Amino acid sequence: MNSRQLKYAIELSRTLNFSLVSEQLGISQPALSKQILALENELGVKLFDRSSTPLKLTAAGEFFITRAKQIVLDEDMLIDSMAQYKCGERGQLVIGSTPFRSQYLIPKAAKDFMDIYPNVKVILKENDSSQLRQDTVDGKYDFAVVNLPVDESILDVIPLEADTIVLAIPKELVEQPLPAKNQCECKIKLSKYKDIPFITLGKDQELRQLFDKYCAFESLSPEICMEVKGISTAYEMCTAGVGATLLPLQFIEYKGINDSIFLFHLEQNLHTRRPVIITRRGQYMSEYAKTFIRFLCE
Repeated sequence: MNSRQLKYAIELSRTLNFSLVSEQLGISQPALSKQILALENELGVKLFDRSSTPLKLTAAGEFFITRAKQIVLDEDMLIDSMAQYKCGERGQLVIGSTPFRSQYLIPKAAKDFMDIYPNVKVILKENDSSQLRQDTVDGKYDFAVVNLPVDESILDVIPLEADTIVLAIPKELVEQPLPAKNQCECKIKLSKYKDIPFITLGKDQELRQLFDKYCAFESLSPEICMEVKGISTAYEMCTAGVGATLLPLQFIEYKGINDSIFLFHLEQNLHTRRPVIITRRGQYMSEYAKTFIRFLCE
């Protein structure tokens, strides 16, 4: 039994005329009769009483046609729904991201995306890069935003703009304050401010590891006055005057450069962190996932 046979039987139940139905459907009358007979043989019951004139439905046929109409309707609705998912009118998009990039990178792309696909549900799951990499391999996301390196033998990679790391210092801790418009044009060594307090992230986080790398390069043992979990917290503590901290410039610009801090580039570029979009190689990617990625890359 297939949907074509169901539709043939439904049309025949409406007209009770093989000749008329075959003409409407564009098939020969013998072919129509053969399809109806095959359906009846499979079911083991007669749907149409051919001995009467005109043709009429049997009791089994009446029951069958009622259920067949519902099945065909459900099938049509299912096909329509799949078409909506295909073109992005409906659907679900699961994205993995670090909490940091969820704040500065994802929001604008999400807004642009939802303007186009208002009925697609976006699920944003936050985690650290190492877990995001593994979860992407396991197929838990449509795509994820992580830092290099990744295993490119099983993951496809789309590069994003590299982070620019700056030293953020509360104004009251800067020896010779500079005009705000020039602050990011200044390059300094971390050792210039080795005696001021610093705010860092936890030792398992990449930005803290970068800070430790700078300290080792310049043989520094700075005073760490506070250790926090997230970049947002480090930023807020810095603007409150608690201490200096390393931060991505893109994040600060997204938050809005605060007048209470100065920003400096470091002379020695030890930063190698590069954000990328990753997808599991060979995984199906919907058109709306491609659209969201395009917005992230713009």
